[in-house]
Amino acid sequence: MLLGGTSDAIPIARALLEAGFRVLLSSATSIPLRGVFPEGVQHRVGGLDSLGFFQIIGGEKIEWVVDATHPYAAEVSANAWKACQQAKIPYLAFDRPSDISPLSGVSVVSTVNDLQWAENHEQAAVLAFSFQRPVLLTIGVRNLAPYVEIARKSSLRLVARVLDHPASIAACVKFGLNANEIIAATGPFSEQENVDHIFCNEINVLVTKDSGEAGGTAAKISAARNSGCRIVVVQRPPRPGMAYSTIPALLIALHTSI
Repeated sequence: MLLGGTSDAIPIARALLEAGFRVLLSSATSIPLRGVFPEGVQHRVGGLDSLGFFQIIGGEKIEWVVDATHPYAAEVSANAWKACQQAKIPYLAFDRPSDISPLSGVSVVSTVNDLQWAENHEQAAVLAFSFQRPVLLTIGVRNLAPYVEIARKSSLRLVARVLDHPASIAACVKFGLNANEIIAATGPFSEQENVDHIFCNEINVLVTKDSGEAGGTAAKISAARNSGCRIVVVQRPPRPGMAYSTIPALLIALHTSI
């Protein structure tokens, strides 16, 4: 069972097929996957709690779970890990490489020139608005609440760049964002596209995740620096179990567990 709704899912599914595994790809949402879907891969859509994972593992006779979800999908990873522990099958995670220098030995906020790290979104929101300047969020829609709350209290401009999908727009509206506070577009974005979004919205602070190359993190940081913006990066939550940063390493681990 391969968990994934990001750009990593298709190449991993293809590699698993070529290595002789039967693959059930599980995606939490109906947002289209990037790439040509491999023939022979089963696909299911819908969020799962730990019981849901456990039931599918038993019903489909799953022998391994490979977690290739977004690096920040902590709840999904925790549920899958718990189900694997209950079912007594291996859980292996694919963790896409970071585009930012590794963070080591820092517990709260680390400052490296114009880039600052935050442990979570609550901390990132406080830090971002502490500069008293307009903020651009490039973090998706799941964690908008603390940013919107502080923006409203401080009367500072907040702009959220989100996926151009009805569910994402609806989430922004639910959290209280207006149309002029939403950039609906599908990335990853080039450095110039990021610069355009920064200048068009008079942004001085960019908030991002450490989402790796697939998330366009390097282009965002370069654009922000070239535009004179402060940068706030939310740390990745830790993966449960063993994580691998390349597909060959993941396949070796799978074959070793047979």
